[in-house]
Amino acid sequence: MLLNAKQVEAMLTTNGKGKAAQVGFDLTVCAVNKINGGGLYKSGTEVAHYTEMGLFIDDENRNEVWTLPAGAYSVTFEQGCKLDNKTTAFIRQRSSLLRMGGTCTSGVYDPGFEVDQMGGVMILTKTVILEKGARIAQIIMHENNPAELYDGQWQGDKDKK
Repeated sequence: MLLNAKQVEAMLTTNGKGKAAQVGFDLTVCAVNKINGGGLYKSGTEVAHYTEMGLFIDDENRNEVWTLPAGAYSVTFEQGCKLDNKTTAFIRQRSSLLRMGGTCTSGVYDPGFEVDQMGGVMILTKTVILEKGARIAQIIMHENNPAELYDGQWQGDKDKK
């Protein structure tokens, strides 16, 4: 069963940012880094050092923005989560990002996963101007049967560098 906005928000640390949606919560971006590859091994994952994307001041609106060419990016959201043993979560792009040729997704957020700032991967097929604090993705949560709690290498962190 897909949880409603109030149920989702109860498992989030919103930091006063973002916005409740009908069956989820809109997430706001606070950092963007270019993905440079890595390695997947039986013993774990190694992420290559990311390239930090610098912010610029938009001359017209005086807002902080990134100008991002087509590519793969690690995004950090201003919101965190703490999932119980009966909840699994996923992050998906909002339709506004999709209409610009972009997607944003996450791996499975397993029951018991917790982190101060969630993250995802954004794939852009065209150049996009992205304002810091913009709502680019939505987290949705599903109820599952009680499960063992997550205790993997990513607990408490969105990326290992």
